Amino acid sequence: MQNQTRTTQVGKWLNQQPKLVFVLYTMLAAFAAYASMYAFRKPFTATGYEGLSAFTLFGVTFGYKSIAVISQLLGYMSSKFIGIKVASEATMKKRVPLVLGLILFAELMLLGFALCPRPYNLIFLFLNGLPLGMVWSLIFGILEGRRVTEFLGLAMSISIIFSSGIVKAVGRWTMDGLGVAEFWMPVTTGAIFIPLLLLALTMLYHVPPPTPEDRKNRTLREPMNHQERRKFVRTYLLGVVCLVFGYLCLMTYRDIRDSFMNDILKELGHTVTASDFAGVEIKVGLLVIVSLLIFTKVKSHRSAVFASLSLISIGALTLGSATLLLQQGMLSPLGFYLMNGVGLYMAFVPYQVILVERLLASLHTVATASFLIALADSYGYLSTVSIYLLRDILTKYLAVNIQWLTILNYASLTVMIFAPLAALTIALYFNPKLKA
Repeated sequence: MQNQTRTTQVGKWLNQQPKLVFVLYTMLAAFAAYASMYAFRKPFTATGYEGLSAFTLFGVTFGYKSIAVISQLLGYMSSKFIGIKVASEATMKKRVPLVLGLILFAELMLLGFALCPRPYNLIFLFLNGLPLGMVWSLIFGILEGRRVTEFLGLAMSISIIFSSGIVKAVGRWTMDGLGVAEFWMPVTTGAIFIPLLLLALTMLYHVPPPTPEDRKNRTLREPMNHQERRKFVRTYLLGVVCLVFGYLCLMTYRDIRDSFMNDILKELGHTVTASDFAGVEIKVGLLVIVSLLIFTKVKSHRSAVFASLSLISIGALTLGSATLLLQQGMLSPLGFYLMNGVGLYMAFVPYQVILVERLLASLHTVATASFLIALADSYGYLSTVSIYLLRDILTKYLAVNIQWLTILNYASLTVMIFAPLAALTIALYFNPKLKA
């Protein structure tokens, strides 16, 4: 991206400050920007839309909540596939304006969701998800290719854990404390976070491009056109397939756990309160941060790749163990969510930030981490949507009562087995190709 960069006066000032100032400034901006995005995506899942139906098809009535989640996910999944091109080709100076435009469009669609009669307002949830899937890769493209990318990316990944619970808690508060109706709650929550979004994106706009020392240490990160993307995938086909598959397993589990937290806790017999959402996820976030401190000492890119794969395997085993302990009656509902959350994000955060970033640096190839993340995300959400649709079809047409807790439990065991296998295959495949 070096031929497309710009440095503002604030950016020049940041380059003159101690590295710690730059890191804290950029981490705060990235954390706040991605956390704000969640306020336009997740609040509608904080309520169950009890007793409401979406539509009746061939004599079978479909529940509103599950179809609402699927509608938004279809848009979000489509956005991920679009993002493979958009995120990998976007230049530094275009990323922040793109993110702002995409999120404000998503807020406008939430207004349509509130105004349009049910069930036709589900179309607006699809349109709400359509721009949001590109936000991660666009923001991460500003952060990648630096000697401190792990810290900067960690702020984004940790924001997923904290923000998901917080924005849902704010959404419930608008209903319980302010009397906002269910269908107006998502757009109201989004509006509350607009000032924070604007501040965060303004800060990100002033982040300077990678320095020559960064490019020497982490390799050059240039926008990738279609031919370059195809060449990269063909060159490392088996490794890319395993990367996508392992990420797919974790991504699917994360979305089920997050989108249906309200429903799963109820199925476990727990009375859900607004504080549960933020309370569990804040504890998860703090514990995951502690587990990732190991990477502050890993200087070798090659060693960091293997350390990431090891932590991914440990996280997957922890996640699966939480399900086994729950089935033995050894964990409470909130204890189960805490343990599986720690295991999930212990695996997911290194996958999303550290593994891909250090892998490219160790391969000494010109590419972008944002391309690989967008690629993995797109297939991850394709898997998620497929499971949701299959669940609804089996439940409604074959009269098979499948609880969300059951799906989460099977997903836990799947991740526990296949994520470590994917990590092992990635290690064996890339081992002879990695440089220090």
